[in-house]
Amino acid sequence: MANALFAFEERAAGVRAASRLVEQGLPPAAVQLHARPAGSNESFRRQADEQITGGLLTNLFDLFQGAFEWGSSPHDAAAYEETIRRGGAVVSVDATTEDQIETADEIMLAAGCDRHTDWSELPAR
Repeated sequence: MANALFAFEERAAGVRAASRLVEQGLPPAAVQLHARPAGSNESFRRQADEQITGGLLTNLFDLFQGAFEWGSSPHDAAAYEETIRRGGAVVSVDATTEDQIETADEIMLAAGCDRHTDWSELPAR
């Protein structure tokens, strides 16, 4: 099985792209959307944390979330976590066939993917 990460500066574009992959036949479990929850409440919490603790609580939360959220991805997700921090989205795709890889590449590029990794084999579990 191979995995690739696709970054979108706009969260909505990542959400649409992930939905399109499932519509085109990729198993829902093979498509993971990584993004901050939508809503203005999140923005207010971040602003308050920045004023009160200098962003310490947000940084700790991001550290722990990043350590557990990326699962078995063989990629260094640090650069992609920055996309999420800025309000974008990252779609992680697991593909088992060449057809799935081609479909994912076509859909992600057509959806306006800003950056992506190469396809890498997932580590054995």
